[in-house]
Amino acid sequence: MDILTFFTPTEIMGLDGKANVIVVFDVLRGSTTIVAAFKAGATRIIPVVDLDQAVRLAFKLGREDVLLCGERNGEPIEGFDMGNSPLEYTPDKVEGKTLIFSSSNCSKAILASRNAKRILIGCFNNIQAIMESIEQPSTIYLLCAAKMGRFSFEDAVCAGMFIHIFMESYSGEIGLNDASSTSRYLYRQHHRDILGMLKQSSHGNFLTKLGRQQDLEYAALVNSETIVPELSLDKNYIIPTVAIKQL
Repeated sequence: MDILTFFTPTEIMGLDGKANVIVVFDVLRGSTTIVAAFKAGATRIIPVVDLDQAVRLAFKLGREDVLLCGERNGEPIEGFDMGNSPLEYTPDKVEGKTLIFSSSNCSKAILASRNAKRILIGCFNNIQAIMESIEQPSTIYLLCAAKMGRFSFEDAVCAGMFIHIFMESYSGEIGLNDASSTSRYLYRQHHRDILGMLKQSSHGNFLTKLGRQQDLEYAALVNSETIVPELSLDKNYIIPTVAIKQL
C-alpha cells in the first residue's frame, strides 16, 4: 500500500482516479476545533468556504438550532456566533446544534477532498482513532490544509505522526512519496515536544501573539479523543464516527 502526503490542497486537484481515503489535517485550528465541537455534542458540521453562502444557508436551515462558526486571519468573523478556538466549543453552546463552519484553510481543504470515497478529519487529539477507523486500502492520502495555500509546519508533523505510527503497526510494505518521507522525518525530530513544535511554527507564533496560547496547548494533546469526524459525501456535512478496527 501507499501513503501519499500533500502539503497544500491545490496538489490534489485534478488527480486521476478516486482516492480510497483522504485524511485532512488542520492542526491550528480547524480540525482540532471540529473534533472539540463533536466532543461537546454538536450533531453535524457543514463546511463552507464563502461567507455569504454560509449566512444564506444558516437562515435557510433556521437559526434556532444553527450556529455560524469560523474565522478569518485567526479572528472570529463579525456577525458569526463562534470563532475557531476549540476552547469555545462547550456543551452549553453547541450541544444538539448544526454548525456551519467557514475557516480560512480547513473548509477549503475538506471540500477539495471530495473526490475520495472517505474523508476523515485528523489532528493530534485523535490520531490513533483515525488510524483505527481506516480499513486497509491500497492508498491513503494525507492532506495538509496549509496556511493560505502555503506549507504548514504543524500539519506536516501531524501527517508524519500518522505515517510513523501506521508503519509501526502495519506488517506489509508501505510506499511513501517524498512529502510523506519528509513529514515522517519532521515528526521524528519533534515528537518529544509537540507543544514546543506548535509554538515554533509560524502559525503557532501568530496565534500566540493573538493571545491564543491555550489553543496551542489544547491542540498538542495527543490521543485525547476517540472521535473521528467524517464527511458524509451524499449529504455534504461532517458527522462524528468512531474507530471501527485496530490495525
